[in-house]
Amino acid sequence: MKNRFLRRGLALALTLCSLLLLLAGCGQTEPDTPDELQDPVVEPDLPAEPDPQPDPDLFVAEGNVNPLTGQCDGISDEALTHRPAAVMINNISTSLPQWGISQADIIYEMLAEGRITRLLAIFQDYSKIEKLASIRSARPYYMDIAQSYGAVYIHFGGSEPAYEQIAKRKDLIHIDGIKGNWEGTVFFRDPDRKKQMGLEHSVYTTGEYLAAAMEKLESQGYDLNQSTHPSAFTFSERLSENAAVGGEAANKITLTFSERHKPWFEYDAESGKYLRFEYGEAQMDGWLNTQIATENVLGLRMKTVDVKSDLHLVDVTTTGSGDGYYFCGGKYVPITWKKDSYNSEIRYFDAQGNDLVVARGKTFVSVVTESASVVIE
Repeated sequence: MKNRFLRRGLALALTLCSLLLLLAGCGQTEPDTPDELQDPVVEPDLPAEPDPQPDPDLFVAEGNVNPLTGQCDGISDEALTHRPAAVMINNISTSLPQWGISQADIIYEMLAEGRITRLLAIFQDYSKIEKLASIRSARPYYMDIAQSYGAVYIHFGGSEPAYEQIAKRKDLIHIDGIKGNWEGTVFFRDPDRKKQMGLEHSVYTTGEYLAAAMEKLESQGYDLNQSTHPSAFTFSERLSENAAVGGEAANKITLTFSERHKPWFEYDAESGKYLRFEYGEAQMDGWLNTQIATENVLGLRMKTVDVKSDLHLVDVTTTGSGDGYYFCGGKYVPITWKKDSYNSEIRYFDAQGNDLVVARGKTFVSVVTESASVVIE
């Protein structure tokens, strides 16, 4: 009996030991694996984002923008806030070559007496002019164009109708070499031109002389500041865009002012400019020894009448509206122009009536009569 109880106690003790060992085994966990023994997670390499490439056709201003050309041509802060200068230039064959006109931002050509033409050369930064010749007398319709741009009108004398208008226009700022006592300070005569071409074709000026004259005008109380510049043009933000894109071919343009004067332009694809010719040869800037070249050509039709006088003067109606052509890049489209008054801006429009979009660069505007021949090839 005693042995039986002893065996049961021993069996119970063994059972309890087994349970304890089992419980102890269930509570154990695998030892932690050190971090340095774990395989690192490798992320795949992603391709680098390419740097954005600049759009070569998009105009990006790198400095001051000339309001007359739409270009960054080194124009100074001072020139940007001042009125431009609009200078009367002779264009009769005996006065050629002119000096300095290739530096002009805009040139207007219009008829004068004898059915020859004169030029109005407009400079936003006149201080850069090296030498400009030959300077001639005023006509009322050229004054209209000068005042379209808020410019100081530069001339050497004037016709009787011009002086009548100068007396009436209290808003006109001008420098006159005949009646303004400016000869010898702004206007000078070149001895070689005087000898070879004659007295009337010898008058010249420089950027330095003009800048000094402008300072004198300001000291006399004239306001030459002009923060908002009447440009007449709208420039595209894309270099390849202008109103003539998609137009008809225009590789040569011949404009008839009279039987004795039929200047023409030829498109040069390499430079993207129209080259100017007159009197049977290239029109040259004799001072800088370069042919007159321009990105934009405008041919405008304006009413032109003869004025009864011994001098055979003409008068051009610059106010109102009319038709014309815009040439650029070897193409052309019809346009219209509008000018409300003698001192208001002249504006240009495309065939849809929108502001004319032109290429950034220089502009040459030829104003012919309403019935003149304009041959486009």
